[in-house]
Amino acid sequence: MDKKSSRNLNHSKNLSQNKPKISVVICAYNAAHCIQGIFNSLKLQTFNDFEIVVANDGSIDETEQISLANGAHVFNMPHQGLSAARNVGINNSLADIVAIIDADCYARYNWLEEIYAEINAGEAIVTGNTKIPKSTFLGDCISGLGYPGGAHLGFDNMWPVDEKGYTTHLAGGNCAFRKKVIQNIGAFNPDLTITADDVYLSMKILKNGLRIKYSPKMVMYHLPRKSLKTFLQWHYARGKGSYFFKKKVSTFGIFYRLRFWSTKNMVKKYWNDPKLPVMVVLLGLSFVTQKIGYLVQANNKFQ
Repeated sequence: MDKKSSRNLNHSKNLSQNKPKISVVICAYNAAHCIQGIFNSLKLQTFNDFEIVVANDGSIDETEQISLANGAHVFNMPHQGLSAARNVGINNSLADIVAIIDADCYARYNWLEEIYAEINAGEAIVTGNTKIPKSTFLGDCISGLGYPGGAHLGFDNMWPVDEKGYTTHLAGGNCAFRKKVIQNIGAFNPDLTITADDVYLSMKILKNGLRIKYSPKMVMYHLPRKSLKTFLQWHYARGKGSYFFKKKVSTFGIFYRLRFWSTKNMVKKYWNDPKLPVMVVLLGLSFVTQKIGYLVQANNKFQ
């Protein structure tokens, strides 16, 4: 990895003579409490030819200092949301291959090795398998609903994967691609500041005749959500984000059908599991909470 550096967005970047094969982009907003985990996991990677790029999305905690101490290139920006931060990370990376992982995650030791193998074999865009460590009973019920990235339910129970391994969904917190391919279609939409930025990018990818390869060995771990409060806060935010997403798409019909399909898969998988009744209640709560968030955003309340 390259030496430590902190850069402002209006500064040009000196290109390294030894351009890394992969740029790992981490988008961080007040992530000092969790970001060390991802740095620790990157130090253990079996693939070593990479740089770390942190898009520091207006953090007011120690995110920048921790990132610098771990050898990352830090790009400081005003707080603009996840999509804008992802684009800053992509645009300021050196490598032809960009891998994205969220600040509250950590990667399996061969995460980068699997990414390089897939793209070197000819894939332009790949997405990985998100796992969540077992936690409390409630935490496991929340993870069983399939977010983020499939979680305990499994990616292929949340989004269809065909017999050749191609899918319709790019998990924004665990994906990789050839930089120019994503830049050519506009990358992430900065108008989607809360949620669904990866869903919208997935739609653009497919619309442009590209394919998304699902790699089950490309494993990333996400910290579990273990409390009802954080679960409801998350879905409330998703509901608010859905308001902006709906303005970008003509209909939600396809997404309702997808959620019906994944819910059937959830019931089938957990049919004899004592967690299922709690999961059904959580599913209902998530639906109601998202609707409330949507209506609040639509009426522009509390803004």
